[in-house]
Amino acid sequence: MAIAHDATRVRARDLIGLEQQEIVAVDGLLDYLRYDEQGRLRVQGHDAHALLAEAGAPLIWYLGDRVRDNYRTIDSAYRAHFPGHRTFAAVKSCYLRECLTVLHGAGAGAEVMSGLELQIALQTGFDPADIVSNGVGRSEAYADATVAAGVGLTVVDCLEDLRRLAAACRRHGVRARIGLRVTPPVDHEGIYITPSSKLGVDWEGGAFLRLARAALDTPEVDVVALHAHQVTHCSQPAKYRAVVAGVAHVAREVRRELGLRFEIVDIGGGLETRFLLRRSGLGAEDFAAIAKEELDRIGYPFRLHIEPGRFLTADAAVGLTRVSSEKHNGDRKYLVTEIGSNVLIDMPEVTYHPLPTELPPATATWSAYDVGDSTCAPALVCRTAVLPDGPQNRSLLLLNCGAYSTVFTQLWAFRLPRYVYSDGGAVRTVFDDDAQRAMYRALYGYEIRL
Repeated sequence: MAIAHDATRVRARDLIGLEQQEIVAVDGLLDYLRYDEQGRLRVQGHDAHALLAEAGAPLIWYLGDRVRDNYRTIDSAYRAHFPGHRTFAAVKSCYLRECLTVLHGAGAGAEVMSGLELQIALQTGFDPADIVSNGVGRSEAYADATVAAGVGLTVVDCLEDLRRLAAACRRHGVRARIGLRVTPPVDHEGIYITPSSKLGVDWEGGAFLRLARAALDTPEVDVVALHAHQVTHCSQPAKYRAVVAGVAHVAREVRRELGLRFEIVDIGGGLETRFLLRRSGLGAEDFAAIAKEELDRIGYPFRLHIEPGRFLTADAAVGLTRVSSEKHNGDRKYLVTEIGSNVLIDMPEVTYHPLPTELPPATATWSAYDVGDSTCAPALVCRTAVLPDGPQNRSLLLLNCGAYSTVFTQLWAFRLPRYVYSDGGAVRTVFDDDAQRAMYRALYGYEIRL
């Protein structure tokens, strides 16, 4: 597989809409989408335009079989290089029970960062032994819950969290298997988690070694894992290599300084959406091969853990929305959508690529539009999206909607979309207007017409 070399150009391209030829041939990027002979966009064979008209409101549509396929793709890529490898799904990327159930059934473990997410993972059916507990500023309740549940691995990154976990172990009369989260020595330009962050413990300056010595002197815990998570939306092999090389360096130095050989090395997640990697000629297998090359330098056997979130769920959901108006201002054209930034959060590192649910006639013109909602803020769903001029730009399907949209959803400004779900078959509603009205009633005391 050819690797794109101009990483800056590739990343900038990911943050605007698809090109016209990519839209027309979208099945080359996402095999669950295609335009039929009449130019209607179909999602797993379902007519997207008709579904939006039938629903009568914006909706987000989760695809269980895409979640499953994304998991199998990344898990098999790393498993090919690392015997005993495990993939832990980052629960924070999607709370939808249907998606987590698919991941559990496919063989994933769960990565959680709070007591709330621990409850979600347990209620989904994940075995406690298959859960990694992360998080900083661990409350006594969270520490107690992880110990009481018998979570397989608890990651700590400060002395106070270590002491709180040890106290919970004493209360329950057990020992905990722990990992230590490091900020490895890396050229940090463009790296998401940098030194002196709230997350992790800096290697440079000796803070990590001091935490490791304290953990080894704590009788209630067994230090078994090295943990690091430094990247997000990563589509740059060189950046990934630098981070993983830093992890290998830490593991070697800890063995030299403390005589400690880690049973597990956990390199977190952080890969870009699967279809965007494919658009750049990349796949999970490219990053797995890099991990193999660099982590072999550790010099002793270990088991690898990864914790993907976005890769599993981002392109496993699409949004469907109508356009309420078109606005021209200066040299920019805007399409204003019914789906809002209360759901698809406006963030500089992510976009939601729009496609028309119907193709226009071959003679139609296409233009660049900025697509956004009607809030009194400059929030956009997508910048510089090439779309047809005329009526075919009034009904849109949005890509990349599956990661964090159920987690960051906010009750402000606009109605929430309906959430629907399918797994290779019929489409069913999992969040409807009645549930939304109940939320407004419970939180604010209003009776809302939707």
